[in-house]
Amino acid sequence: MPEKVELGFWDHLVELLKRLRMMLYSVIVSTIIVMVFPITLEFSDFSASNPFYPTITSYVIKDFQQRFLPTDAQLLPLSPIAPLEVYMFTSVIIGLVISSPVISYEFYKFLNPALHTRERRTIVQFVGSFVGLFVFGFALAYLLVVPVTMRTLFTFSHMLGLPPVYDFTEFMSVIGLSLLICGLVFTFPTYIILLVKVGILKIGQLTKNRKYLYGGILIIIAFVDPEPGLVTEALLFIPIVILMESTILIAKRMEKRREIAAASS
Repeated sequence: MPEKVELGFWDHLVELLKRLRMMLYSVIVSTIIVMVFPITLEFSDFSASNPFYPTITSYVIKDFQQRFLPTDAQLLPLSPIAPLEVYMFTSVIIGLVISSPVISYEFYKFLNPALHTRERRTIVQFVGSFVGLFVFGFALAYLLVVPVTMRTLFTFSHMLGLPPVYDFTEFMSVIGLSLLICGLVFTFPTYIILLVKVGILKIGQLTKNRKYLYGGILIIIAFVDPEPGLVTEALLFIPIVILMESTILIAKRMEKRREIAAASS
């Protein structure tokens, strides 16, 4: 029995669209759930004049304000649709977090035909590693990166004597995107390991060009990060280096085992 399944270009395209569709469905369902699911079963304040109840999304929005906004600062919605935009945006961010296991699973399944039979059994390891690294990056941003970044930005406002009044939409966009980007950045070891497994990436190339990879990752963060300074990049640099060096060690062992298995077969 052959270890690999050969697919043509159109087969790959159809498979890719199928996987992307499943990812999209997962994000949509998760987003709708956090938008409408109540955080509590206490509906004493619910009435015809007040048809709103606390949801997962509204709880997260309030938490972001309490955690990252100075006590003397004020957020203003600069347009009538700003609260709705923030509600939808935050719901999508939470939906992406909840859907991360499905997203990683579908990504792995797309590359599954390129893997050897014995390597296809590692799907649980890949999904677990992806979700674990994503949650770690997200938590690091929530507990350290975003608080330090926001305090630094607010300090400049105080230095210039500006009133602590900020755009509600802009504030929530910076918070949400910073958390999401940090979570995604920390998943890069799973892509490297998977590319080494598939045979697209050689560990020698990675080791030789690691400094360019460090620079590339930081440039990408700086490009997509809504925070205009370099605070986020500075805080993420050391964890990225540690992750990269650990990934290289794991990939070296993996490639060596693969070469030994190929020689003995």
